[in-house]
Amino acid sequence: MGHRRLLIAALALVVCAGSGCARAIQARVVDAETRQPIAGAVVLGVWTTLAGLPGLYHHKLVGVRETETDADGRFTLERLESSGLDGEGGGQAITIYKLGYVAWSNLFVFPTSALRENQRVPREIPLERFPPGGSRSRHMSFISNAMGAGLYGYDAIPKFSEALKEETEMARRDRR
Repeated sequence: MGHRRLLIAALALVVCAGSGCARAIQARVVDAETRQPIAGAVVLGVWTTLAGLPGLYHHKLVGVRETETDADGRFTLERLESSGLDGEGGGQAITIYKLGYVAWSNLFVFPTSALRENQRVPREIPLERFPPGGSRSRHMSFISNAMGAGLYGYDAIPKFSEALKEETEMARRDRR
């Protein structure tokens, strides 16, 4: 009987790992060119679920979590239960930001904001350096869209809000 329980537990673990139901997201953020780790990048996770009737659904906030990468560029972020439509990352939106780099989203690609083909969070996430002469206001619009900013207040994301202060100021100057 003990072997059977062990086999069932092992099978459940394999099925869960294959379906993406892990309780945490773990990855490493690196510079796309040098492959060196990026310390102090802010990682934001927003989880939603669908509510309402078919065709009349709306997104309901499940929760928001944030963390920062360590000296080796690694982070662990608690994963919350979520659901979403095709192209919505299963109701999971992960955004990574570090000043001087293009923000990374599991849902969208900068600068076009096109949907990312593979919306899973990879084990290694390369950040591109922000291009000289690039539009900071367009970058801020991308970040706001990627992080689902209308679903919660900025008081829920103090690390991310603080990290964006300088970017926001540069975007204001960019618009002038």
